[in-house]
Amino acid sequence: MRLTNESKRKLLTNNAEKLVDPDLRRKYKLDLTTLGDNVYNVLERDAKGKIKRKELMCRVMDLATFYNDKGSGLFDKDFLNDPNMYYNICLDEMNREANEKKSFDIVYAFVNQLENLIRSTKKRVRIICIGNLLEEASDICCAFNFLPEAGKFGRYYLRKKRCVIEYIQENEAYKNRRKGTVADILMPNSSTFTNEIKTDTSLVNKARCVRPTMIIKFSKNKSDWFTVWDSTVIHRWNKENCHVVIPMKPYLDERYSDEAKNTVIEAFNLRVYTYKDLITFKQFQQAVSLLKPSR
Repeated sequence: MRLTNESKRKLLTNNAEKLVDPDLRRKYKLDLTTLGDNVYNVLERDAKGKIKRKELMCRVMDLATFYNDKGSGLFDKDFLNDPNMYYNICLDEMNREANEKKSFDIVYAFVNQLENLIRSTKKRVRIICIGNLLEEASDICCAFNFLPEAGKFGRYYLRKKRCVIEYIQENEAYKNRRKGTVADILMPNSSTFTNEIKTDTSLVNKARCVRPTMIIKFSKNKSDWFTVWDSTVIHRWNKENCHVVIPMKPYLDERYSDEAKNTVIEAFNLRVYTYKDLITFKQFQQAVSLLKPSR
């Protein structure tokens, strides 16, 4: 899977020419052809070069248009009847680039696309997410309630989430190979070409909070609600009750006001708010960045 339809289509163009590296094509003698989102490996051709036999190798899908796959016959309840079969799902380039348009919620789209593919399947499922950690924390990592700290490389086991995260440091061979390249000369400190996250912890507030003063709602989903304590400290909503509720979108069954919404955004931009922890800050930041501007 890729994030957008455009990046998916580039992988499928010209019989999936860019899906598999050329050295791997030669090593495994792959002869690929595509039909829609499906990629097939040709097993046999006739004397005229026409395909006689082929097998499905993979499907290439995107997250941004997951809703187009709803109701499609992607899920096969009998697929795992063969004990040798697994669902192998890979989300490649799972993070947005710094200048990439934020037009959808990556985590919401990812979960819904997985629902399209595997429904309630719990066994023999491998889901792999790959990506460099950019200046901003990964949406997927925040969903696992995990953010790696700068320099603390290693393997992390999140047993409650059934997840293993590998935070990999570039080795010396990689650094030597990259040294003197165009990217190294023009943008030596860009995290696009490294794997070390740079985090701003100056807004993390560990002080004890006394009174909830406001609830901010970004959707009807309670996981998108935040509580403001003592007027400035933001926590994830945890069933607090407040007389003041600020919906950040219309139609959330609350009294909506552009002025109130813009006040919250302005306070965020002016760094008035502090946050219980870094993950709360990144999740609140993500929710604000996905808002459409008021007309």
